Amino acid sequence: MRTPRLTLSLLVIALGLAFGATPALAAKPLVSSDGVTEVTPVGATFLGSVDPRGVASSGFFQYGTTTKYGKRTPAQSVGLNPGKVPIRASVTGLKSDTTYHFRVVGQSADGTTNGKDLVFKTAAPTTTPVFTPNPVPYGDPVSVSGVIVGSGASGAEVSLFSRPFPFTAPLTQAGNTVVSNADGSYLFILSSALTTGQYEVRGKTNPPFTSAIQTLQVASKISLTVRGKVRKGHKVTFHGIVAPGQDGIAVQIQKRQRNGKYTRFTSTTLKHRSDGRSGYSVRKTMRRRGIFRALVKSAGGAVVPAVSRAHSVAVTRR
Repeated sequence: MRTPRLTLSLLVIALGLAFGATPALAAKPLVSSDGVTEVTPVGATFLGSVDPRGVASSGFFQYGTTTKYGKRTPAQSVGLNPGKVPIRASVTGLKSDTTYHFRVVGQSADGTTNGKDLVFKTAAPTTTPVFTPNPVPYGDPVSVSGVIVGSGASGAEVSLFSRPFPFTAPLTQAGNTVVSNADGSYLFILSSALTTGQYEVRGKTNPPFTSAIQTLQVASKISLTVRGKVRKGHKVTFHGIVAPGQDGIAVQIQKRQRNGKYTRFTSTTLKHRSDGRSGYSVRKTMRRRGIFRALVKSAGGAVVPAVSRAHSVAVTRR
């Protein structure tokens, strides 16, 4: 014989079925682990989605070096409307060159759903050396600086390697090894740049790295001397010196136009000097005043073309 309480419960269910009602079912969110992007030596961005299925839900990512994860991102609200809602989260502080696991997790009052486990590998430590200036005038100093991104960037031993044009020799160390700063930054000073060269940076991080090769261009150094005033119809001499010596290479005297562009005014070729440099001299009849500069058309390779400082020449009637 049923008890009165049980009989009442069965009666309620029967009445509900009679009027078309169905028992309430749990509606845990549906989730999808979609992948990873923006992978660096120390970070990544996780992608996923959560379907709330009509119940207010949130989503987050779990990650770590094993399927135990151990770390998670902050929860993100995805609302309650049915349908996939994309979520993403960026993380930093990862170890370089290391395999990580991650998955998306959806939560609501009806329960928790774990997404599929996915794996990715962080990039190895790296840096991109920057030359200041580049091109550098022949014989001038140049700095090589950068920031290491990756595990062990702080206090790492960093070395600079180079080889001159035409880049057929092995890379050899240039200068002394330095120690990176707490933020991974480093600095080398080259006291005198004499030829275009290729450079790479090597660092004892965890794991060690070798940067991509970068090219430092060395520009010819050219001077220009000319009188600042000349009578109309008279000739003026443009002359100067070019380093390194490049005998027979063309030198063009250019005049600035109203639009700011320089065009050819006259030209000559470089001649040998006893000090290892080359010189030039050319005379030209002046009709109008103007602003002039010299361009040495170095053929590229060990040095690249360069222009002199601009000079103003006034033309008078007497």
